[in-house]
Amino acid sequence: MRVMTERARSYGAALLVFLLLMVTAASAVLLAALDPVSQRARDATNHTILKQAREALLGYALTYADNHPGSPPGLLPCPDVNGDGLADVPCGVANQSALGRLPWRTLGIGPLRDSGGSCLWYGVSGTYKETAGAVSTEADGHFLLFDDALNSLNGPNQDLAAMAVVIAPGMAIAGQSRTLNPATATECGSTTPGDGVNIASRFLESRAGIDNASGFFAGTLLGLPISAIPSAGFSALVKAPASQDFNDALVTLTARELRPVHRQMQRWVGQRVRACLAAYAAANAGRLPWPAPLNPATAPGYDDSDSQQRFGRIPTVLDHSAAVGLAAAWPADPLQPGTLCFAWGWWPNFRETVFLAIDGETSPIGSGGAPSLQLDSLPQKAAVLVAGRRDGLQQRLTNAQKAAVSHYLESNNALPTADVFVSHDAGAVFFNDYVCSLAGCP
Repeated sequence: MRVMTERARSYGAALLVFLLLMVTAASAVLLAALDPVSQRARDATNHTILKQAREALLGYALTYADNHPGSPPGLLPCPDVNGDGLADVPCGVANQSALGRLPWRTLGIGPLRDSGGSCLWYGVSGTYKETAGAVSTEADGHFLLFDDALNSLNGPNQDLAAMAVVIAPGMAIAGQSRTLNPATATECGSTTPGDGVNIASRFLESRAGIDNASGFFAGTLLGLPISAIPSAGFSALVKAPASQDFNDALVTLTARELRPVHRQMQRWVGQRVRACLAAYAAANAGRLPWPAPLNPATAPGYDDSDSQQRFGRIPTVLDHSAAVGLAAAWPADPLQPGTLCFAWGWWPNFRETVFLAIDGETSPIGSGGAPSLQLDSLPQKAAVLVAGRRDGLQQRLTNAQKAAVSHYLESNNALPTADVFVSHDAGAVFFNDYVCSLAGCP
């Protein structure tokens, strides 16, 4: 009995030491989590990693057309579902948002990890994901960003919703079990769908009623209903200081960050349109069809007109121009053989923002007079003007607004009857038109 008692005492002492060590370790972890110096270091690390991820996404969007002939720039990759670094296409229903991990391999970078050693998560709006088919400079994002007091961090309305989000999930907090089957492990997840390492709620947290793991909020924000991802509507995300039960860090891609991408879209569209116009003019003795007129009483139309107006949108029906001897159809796209001009799948997303101005001599009937159309003070036969994304004063909702040139173009370009256009205006408060002449684009 004495031997057993001594063993029991030894066992008890060992257990006590073990418990003390566990408490000490837990306290150290808790103190580290609450230490502001440590938190600043983690914030700095996450800031750097998230910035790298955002830059990689911007680069992908900028070069999308180069790597996907026939598609416009601006599209973003689908998320990675199993953590192998590759975008999983298709990512849900067309035009619905999607959430998963950052597809680092598809982006051509390494597996970025946050301050807690976790791979990054990534959400993309349905309007910008590469399977959407609806991307344009006009397309809004699906993600509304708020602080923990439910103040909007993107602006006063849905026009400034983010197109994409990247989230650093940090270390696991209480209740987040990131289980993993070693036999099916990937760099950042698992090919076993049910593993905890593949489940967003095991990485992302909630604050102020907003769940970052689903984008859901039970109610309205900015007067809008909030839907869980995947959704064709708006979802919500929260950005808040780190605490014991919340340690998500995130960055978004809004219209501001995507400004160079939108500019690249304008350039790409303008070059395609100009090439088609030049091909038509070459086959029609230098003449171009009548533009589609602007009518504030109706939705934008794309039939040419016999009104002899020399400014408007690009027509796709050329009946009136054909009636005076011009070709009744657009030619094949010189930049994409086998495809007819203005029959592109992406064209309906841009056509409202593209305008055509023709000189009198270039019109279907000719004028016989001196050239009147000018671009940057030089006479031109025609000009293509691609509007950029609307600014704060431009609205493109009603038929009247869609017919008002000033809701699309700036500076002299908003006064088309003057026949004087510019490709730049250093003195303008806001100018984002992209302008080509019939001879070429900048």
